[in-house]
Amino acid sequence: MKTISALIIRYALPAASAAALALGLVACEQKPSSDSSFDKLVQNAGRNPAPAPDAATRKSPQDQRATGDAALAARVKAAIAADPALRSLTVDVNAADGIVTLFGTADTPTRSHQAAMLALNVEGVRSVRNKMVIVRGS
Repeated sequence: MKTISALIIRYALPAASAAALALGLVACEQKPSSDSSFDKLVQNAGRNPAPAPDAATRKSPQDQRATGDAALAARVKAAIAADPALRSLTVDVNAADGIVTLFGTADTPTRSHQAAMLALNVEGVRSVRNKMVIVRGS
């Protein structure tokens, strides 16, 4: 005579497995009924609306800082060139972390100081080092 456990293994276990498989297949065809934020997050998991830049187009923090420094230097140089009283000056501008250094020549100390004050008022400038040289008649 067979034991009860042998009968369960032979008949009940395969029947329960078949029932679980059938329920699983039926459940796959049903759509979620709720529109909760969690369900939307689950549905959109793994989707990326904007592709991430690849390694070749990503900039390192040093590159980003250098780009920002160059843009700051260009804004300062443009501000000096736009001022009618300072347009005749020869000024080179370097920028590093918001610190702007002015190089060049001015014909008077007043104009050199005006260039430094103008540079200090440009957005993003934290301080100005005025290394301009006064050359009479320049």
